Amino acid sequence: MAKLRLTLIGGAHDWVRPLFDGTVRPEGVDLVVTRTAPPEAMRRQLSTWEFDISEMAFGAYLVARAHGADVVAIPAFPMRGFFHTNFACHVDAKIDGPGDLVNKRAGIPEYIQTGGGLWTRGILQHDFGMDPYKVKWYVERAGADSTGAVLGFQPPEGLSVQQTPGGKSLVSMLLAHELDAALVGRISQAPSGKGSKDAVRLMFPDVIAEGKRFFDQHGYIPANHTYIIRGDLVRKHPTLAANLYHAFQESKNIVQKSLPQNIPSGLVFGAEYLARSRELFGDDPFSYGIGPNRKMLETVVQFSQEQGFIRDTPTVEQLFAPGTD
Repeated sequence: MAKLRLTLIGGAHDWVRPLFDGTVRPEGVDLVVTRTAPPEAMRRQLSTWEFDISEMAFGAYLVARAHGADVVAIPAFPMRGFFHTNFACHVDAKIDGPGDLVNKRAGIPEYIQTGGGLWTRGILQHDFGMDPYKVKWYVERAGADSTGAVLGFQPPEGLSVQQTPGGKSLVSMLLAHELDAALVGRISQAPSGKGSKDAVRLMFPDVIAEGKRFFDQHGYIPANHTYIIRGDLVRKHPTLAANLYHAFQESKNIVQKSLPQNIPSGLVFGAEYLARSRELFGDDPFSYGIGPNRKMLETVVQFSQEQGFIRDTPTVEQLFAPGTD
């Protein structure tokens, strides 16, 4: 019997590498993969719907679904992190914690972004009492370059959101103190230059301690992306979604088992870091499926409703293809 030829677009994340390179092959499927940066993959798919399967941010998926897109998700999550710990502050901004962002200028890549937007705002609001309506938000991506524009999405009324002027980057504005804080990742990733590292500091000085606090309190590491598949394909081929899910799972298992043998040589204490991560978060904090991730998924839906992404609140089961858990 001929295999079903399907196209997929997404980022080349560690967990999906064996699937993308053909080491893992979904049962009954000939998978043709296009690798590109996740923002580009999502914009391209949402603009043209030319791919059968695509990586998609949770926020964008929920908005597209609410607008009638005939797609359903597979509970495989290629990216996780404590995204809110990537906030850096200018040293002169007098910001000692999330509560000090009130009336401050804070930069994020895009409002509709899940990790740097949805999760970050939700965590800072619920865990630290930050009111997102009292922050002056600046976004780096807007217009044709943004996922929000492709979806026709606008931030909620009453929220202060504007694009960075003249195409300026968040990093350059933060270093010039044109922003008080920005989600720009670790300080070591900022461009080098005289005084650059002295001008900014992390809002959470000990990101590992903050990650542990969140994990101990909530029980998961937030995921920002999943994979969506055309609904007509799932209806026409009842076992397709399950076969794809099992392939994603097998791919992750291969990578996870090989982690101790594939620590980058540039990480002098890589083995110790891996052991410490397992000590803090257990053997598999990157689990797939609905069951182990229900609390996280319900929180994503809750944050999406609170932040104006969606009006109605779907159940977790409504978001994922049958047979994928």
